[in-house]
Amino acid sequence: MAVKPPGPGVCRTCCGALAGASATLCQSCRAITAVLGPLYPVTPISLATDGSQIYAALVQYKSDHRQLAATQRLRLAGLVEVFLTYHLDCVAPHGFDVVTVVPSSRRPAGSNPLAATLKMTDLLASRVEALLAPGPGKVERNLAEADAYVADAARVGGRRVLLFDDTYTTGAHLHASVAALMASGAERVYPVVLGRRQNDSWPPSHGVLAWSAQPANRWSPRRCVHCWSQTRQL
Repeated sequence: MAVKPPGPGVCRTCCGALAGASATLCQSCRAITAVLGPLYPVTPISLATDGSQIYAALVQYKSDHRQLAATQRLRLAGLVEVFLTYHLDCVAPHGFDVVTVVPSSRRPAGSNPLAATLKMTDLLASRVEALLAPGPGKVERNLAEADAYVADAARVGGRRVLLFDDTYTTGAHLHASVAALMASGAERVYPVVLGRRQNDSWPPSHGVLAWSAQPANRWSPRRCVHCWSQTRQL
């Protein structure tokens, strides 16, 4: 599902729907900004609603059913690969040194399903590292404290980090991870999410989802939120 670029009705940070015509940040981004300060813009690969194919994949790739999880990981790895083939320069215009993921709250670092999925891609496999761990601070819906995650400065310092999360709802975990990496000396952090969740029962979402459903705006690997008006070619 295509993601509408930032602009009228769309949050400049997370590309989520806005409730007010004059707003530039969604409620979640405003709340998190109040704690962490200005946020890094996020690159969403796709919108995701509860009944969408992409949302099903994002749920099932973490399944305990090994065959189902393997199938969905392969699909998501393919999505990331084709998207970055066209848009790596859009996502990380200054290049990147390392790839890491937002820590899972349910699994140890060595078994993170998103990290395993990214290791299935040719573009990223050799650079995936576990750089983040849970910290003493809180991270929950609309709340991201600066010490919710910690990173090893010896491994992060001076590096350009491509940071992935699977599903973005309020962005608390992703933005807390960015804060931890920057506090540990990262030169740059580029946050990417596979699915930007949009609640289709929330009225402000209707305009964004209607835009995405228009034939001219359907998802294409040749367009991203950074270069939507351009036609990308290999």
